[in-house]
Amino acid sequence: METDARLILDAVAGVTAKPVRYVINTHYHGDHSFGNWWFLPALIVGQARCRTRLIGDAGESHKSMLARFAPMAKEQIDAVPVAAPELTFDETCRLHLGDLTLRLEYFGRAHTDNDITIAVEERGLSFAGDLIEESGPPIVFEGFPGEWGPTLRRLEQVPESRFIPGHGREVDRAFVAAQRQAFEEVGRVCAGTGNAETAEGALSDHVRAVLGAQAEFAVRRWFETAAS
Repeated sequence: METDARLILDAVAGVTAKPVRYVINTHYHGDHSFGNWWFLPALIVGQARCRTRLIGDAGESHKSMLARFAPMAKEQIDAVPVAAPELTFDETCRLHLGDLTLRLEYFGRAHTDNDITIAVEERGLSFAGDLIEESGPPIVFEGFPGEWGPTLRRLEQVPESRFIPGHGREVDRAFVAAQRQAFEEVGRVCAGTGNAETAEGALSDHVRAVLGAQAEFAVRRWFETAAS
């Protein structure tokens, strides 16, 4: 949002006088997209469904939802002019910026249905958005726990070995694997049981350690989305 956008703009201005040319949204959630407006006329880039989730009434509805989750920021959220991606792609897009190549990829549904990663190929680094979380457990309220594990397995196969999560510090491939294993276990347990209550009781200590308070939400959401 505006506060974060201005911090980023100030940081950029401390490095270069050149204008920001591209803004990439890892997914549509407001804490990752509501700062778009302050970077215009930069070109906003995102997965196709990221745009769909932000245009028209959908974007206004998301503002209302986010304000309920973050009432302390309601005034700032209400004032946000929603700016959706103008350049979209389905699975893969490359941006060539001088001697750097950004590889944007959609690996499947996980935290949302439009999560992407941004690999800086020449630096061995991948910005993974909320596909992974380091400062807290992955948030699953709108996610797809049954597909999150397979999506992370695809992320593990990229050549980059350093990952920047949507929230928190840089992590390695082993960290990604641990979160992938937790979601895969949620899927196996839920598929092998007939109801959420039984599945919750069958979760391992590993799943509870990785997902924390989100473990039960992951089970319930798995049953909600299993047929979707």
